[in-house]
Amino acid sequence: MDNYDHRRREAGRRFRRRRARRNTLRALLVLVCLTCLIAAPLLFISWLNSDPDAPDISDAPDTIETPENTPPALNLTPWEDFHPHSLPGTDPQRTNFGFQWDTQIVGDLGPIHFGWPEDYSNLAGITTFRGNNFRNQAAWSTVDIVEERLVERYMLGTGRMGDWSGVGWSGQPAIVQWDFELQQQMNIVPSKRDNPDLVEVIQGVMDGYIYFFDLADGVQTRPPIRLGEPIKGGVTVDPRGYPLLYVGQGVMFGDQFGFFIYSLIDGSELFFIDGHDPFAPRDWGAFDANPVIDKVNDRMILVGENGVIYSVLLNTTFDRAAGTIGISPVVSRYRHTTTPHRGMYGMESSPAAFSHYLFVADNSGIIQCIDLRTLEPVWVFDSGDDTDATLVLDWEEEHQRLVLYTGTSVDLQGPGGYAFVRKLDAATGAVLWEHAYPCRHNPDVNGGVMGTPVLGKEDIADLVIFSIAKPIGVGGNNLLVAYDRESGAVVWETPMVYYAWSSPVAVYTPDGRSYLVLADQQGHLHLIRGRTGEIVYSLQLYGTIEASPAVFGNQIVIGTRWLRIFGVEIL
Repeated sequence: MDNYDHRRREAGRRFRRRRARRNTLRALLVLVCLTCLIAAPLLFISWLNSDPDAPDISDAPDTIETPENTPPALNLTPWEDFHPHSLPGTDPQRTNFGFQWDTQIVGDLGPIHFGWPEDYSNLAGITTFRGNNFRNQAAWSTVDIVEERLVERYMLGTGRMGDWSGVGWSGQPAIVQWDFELQQQMNIVPSKRDNPDLVEVIQGVMDGYIYFFDLADGVQTRPPIRLGEPIKGGVTVDPRGYPLLYVGQGVMFGDQFGFFIYSLIDGSELFFIDGHDPFAPRDWGAFDANPVIDKVNDRMILVGENGVIYSVLLNTTFDRAAGTIGISPVVSRYRHTTTPHRGMYGMESSPAAFSHYLFVADNSGIIQCIDLRTLEPVWVFDSGDDTDATLVLDWEEEHQRLVLYTGTSVDLQGPGGYAFVRKLDAATGAVLWEHAYPCRHNPDVNGGVMGTPVLGKEDIADLVIFSIAKPIGVGGNNLLVAYDRESGAVVWETPMVYYAWSSPVAVYTPDGRSYLVLADQQGHLHLIRGRTGEIVYSLQLYGTIEASPAVFGNQIVIGTRWLRIFGVEIL
């Protein structure tokens, strides 16, 4: 009886387990059927609306970034994201040297914009001092260097005006290749005008003339233009390719002393700015600096040794078909002063520009960032002495910042003064690194940084290179120094026998090897390896060299104080 009851109970448990499993299976089957009945219409509708070209998302990540934890993509260009401002030490309102400014604005300042240096000019060649709005290159195209030699190809004679002779500081020529159709409309001599390969050199000289000649052979291409006063600085060709030439007088001999704009159709004068400007804080009307031209908004930014910054709406009318050009300039002005009165408010170095901001240094030691939309200073920096070398800008992609490189001469400090080499944050004027060099000084021949530095590319893309005249205790009268751009550490130094006011120029071979071209006070033109600073060749030219060269391909053009302009080839 007990066994029977046990078997019966086991059979009942097995039955109940089988029934539970059957009920579970039935429930699952019903659930699956209901799911299919609901999902099938939705799947059908989705199929009807599907995109056969939609991307495959089978490999998509399991998690998706939400708008709360993902920053928006701004897609700003550097000039849209560049917003300079002052720091306590660079605030124009709070300087310890009583910085003040004033403006004379005519009409609407309007839009203005300067972008990348490689987009500055539409012409092949060097149209302004150091090539563009960043002032970072005075050479065009690459060079084929096999022998590492320099050879003189031709020499042109120039004149003098009193003690002012030949080509002076900074004296860089313009070298351009014109649009051939426009070339046919210019007053170029027929034998040169009909050459589609013509590259024209334009050189201002201290005899008061602007000379035009063929880069290839040194033969005159058109009649010279007479300014009647010595020209110390370089000339500027309009970067739009328009037949406009901009040039200033450097020394006063007669009554007319200022800045000119000429037509390169016929050499006629189109406009004159009198350097004896009643608005100027300084009574010296020279214009050694080269302007920058906003080619989109038809505006010229010019600085003078009279201490005035000019913002000039040109209102250019150029009829290419008729071969005519005209301008109707509208001029606005900016000036600054300091207390105690330093007096030397003039600007000999050329201005640099980015976005709608201007960067400029003066003879009293003041470096400024100015908003060109309002003609108001953003920040000011006291460099400690005269700044003759032009500021050089660089956009650092890795840091997303604009920086500038600058060096001072030894002038206001007198004997025993220091030349300062600096890298500044262009957004604030803050010093990122600096070096100081004691230099000799006399009233006629300043020591320190007189030449504009080289911002390296290719195999010297990590370097910035300065030339320092008349340093003390370095075993020579000049010191060429390469600094690491990031840290400011000295990478190499090359002492030189004679001092150099001329700016070094970097050239590059097609495979990226760099060389420097640098002229010294005794007329030597040196070829130097950029990576090491080794001087590999020196060519003796005739006369003292203060001017800076320009390079087009393998051809160098440089003038001397001893009434000569040389064409030199790099081999």
